[in-house]
Amino acid sequence: MKDFQTRFTSNIFASVLLALLLFTLVAVPGVAVATGNTALMLQLIRSEDTPPGVISARQSGVELTSAQQPWTSTRMMAAKPYPLPEFSAPLTVLSDDPLPSADPVYIPSAPPDSSSPAFPADDLVEGFSRTSLLGYDYPAPFTRFQNFDDYTVFPYSTVGVLFFRQNGGDYRCSAASIGSNAVWTAGHCLHDGSGNASGWSENVVFVPAYKNGNAPFGSWSFYDLVTRVAWFSGGDLRFDMGGVILEPNASNQTLEEVVGNLGFAYNLSPEQHWFNFGYPSAAPFDGFTMQICAGSFARNDPNFSFPAPMAMGCDMTGGASGGPWIINFSGTPGNSNYLNGNNSYRYKDDLLEIYSPYLGDVAKDLLDFISDSTPYRTISIHLPIVAADR
Repeated sequence: MKDFQTRFTSNIFASVLLALLLFTLVAVPGVAVATGNTALMLQLIRSEDTPPGVISARQSGVELTSAQQPWTSTRMMAAKPYPLPEFSAPLTVLSDDPLPSADPVYIPSAPPDSSSPAFPADDLVEGFSRTSLLGYDYPAPFTRFQNFDDYTVFPYSTVGVLFFRQNGGDYRCSAASIGSNAVWTAGHCLHDGSGNASGWSENVVFVPAYKNGNAPFGSWSFYDLVTRVAWFSGGDLRFDMGGVILEPNASNQTLEEVVGNLGFAYNLSPEQHWFNFGYPSAAPFDGFTMQICAGSFARNDPNFSFPAPMAMGCDMTGGASGGPWIINFSGTPGNSNYLNGNNSYRYKDDLLEIYSPYLGDVAKDLLDFISDSTPYRTISIHLPIVAADR
């Protein structure tokens, strides 16, 4: 009799717990609940609301579907480098977005859940961090080198290649993990800046730590594409920034759990030292390896009003678009590895420098939306019910 009462009490407790969970979760907006025999299944659905000045492909009514032809290794290797936009001055400037606040903000980086070992800081990194910030005439000095370290080690693991189809062609850009299921890249890799719904890229996949056709962390399919309205509606280069919201992988993991994520720094002085990462694939590069430019602030683009894009010395070519500009580059996560820009454009007579949008409050608005917008995570809560003796 005592044994029966114990099992009966356990049964009642589990049932009450299940009822309380159901009551609590059903009352929470954005949570869909489905029950099975022994588990409570939760599917967390992202909000479709976007902040002012931000636009997504789904919001603009585009039906986002993958092409029938999958992104095989062969197809990836054949994808064309998306041309790094080249312009002749002067450029037409559109109306300003709201100005950023005066306070600089740093959001820490984070390693993957697997806690992969960090790489040691070498003499180049430490020596570069001690150089002065002066600004430079053209050409600004820089050092460019191929990454010969292990791409799967943080923070290299956060950087990869973005493959996509735009206006009928297969292309490639560069991108980086920035939190949750989001990657940061250039706006022109996601939309052609025409203001038309047909300008969005299609069949987008992100391959972190891509090297010589290999995808050590797999290929991550997209859920939504996001950019600034100022880029979408007229190609304003001051806001050539965007993000891809990815689906979780087959193991229901987010991108940051697998590869980690870079930090984010905004509202900073443009006078910084950067390590610029990308996968250039236009000549003389082949796109199979990660290239890095180390350089300092050269100048603001005089053809733009505030927030004027920033220049640094770098000779990377098409395919490097969207690659992250990182300050405090280090193998130690936390107060390091802050994304502070992305490869955007250059001038035809200035091929040894690359410009990035200045990252201010409007960039943070975009970051918040893409990093808080995981499309779904399915959670199983197993609550076994002990059956009473009959």
